[in-house]
Amino acid sequence: MAKNDFIFVDESGDTGYALNPDTGELLSKSYYVLAALHVSDDSIRLINHCVATFRFYTGFNRELKPPPEQEVFDRLMGPIQELAIQDSGIFASVVYLDKKAYTGNYLKADGLRPQSALYFRNRVLRCLLESHFSNYSLMSQQYELVLDRIDMTVGQVEGLRGYLRERGNFQEPRYITHADSMYVEGLQIVDNIARGFKNLATGGDVPQSLLFANSRDITEDRNVG
Repeated sequence: MAKNDFIFVDESGDTGYALNPDTGELLSKSYYVLAALHVSDDSIRLINHCVATFRFYTGFNRELKPPPEQEVFDRLMGPIQELAIQDSGIFASVVYLDKKAYTGNYLKADGLRPQSALYFRNRVLRCLLESHFSNYSLMSQQYELVLDRIDMTVGQVEGLRGYLRERGNFQEPRYITHADSMYVEGLQIVDNIARGFKNLATGGDVPQSLLFANSRDITEDRNVG
């Protein structure tokens, strides 16, 4: 049995929302995507092996951000999808939303609750984890939540922990860690999952190598505070 689970989380898009007063056009990205890659201390070595093999055969020695529409993206993500399908202890979940049609809290200045990039991200993270744990279980008794590095104070991290504990319908993470994806392969892989789903958030298609990820549209999710 695994001793620890790890859930890597990254986003695509941004948390901003402001309209051009003259044209009504959105001044930021029209979508927001949050993705989770879930592994254990047994299966994370499979991710690392896939990444090492990809780097060896392609000579790709920088941060892994191949464009989702290019063949090289599927060369990276395809083997990971095959492992996930083979029940190797690799799982992925995605939530996404259309900002203009979004009905939840914290994104828009005229919403039911004050506009806040921090609270908006926390809310979407809660939606992501609730969706993920409704489909997948832990392989151990505990998990570490690893977020791609964003500006959060110690107090804000503890606030996130309290919010997840009090409002989330799932087990609280043992640790909440921030790391730079430059040196964490798991974060680089989940970044590719998030970027690959941005097309779905805007009405397009998802790369074939990401079909193993469970996805949910939360644009009209009114029930999460």
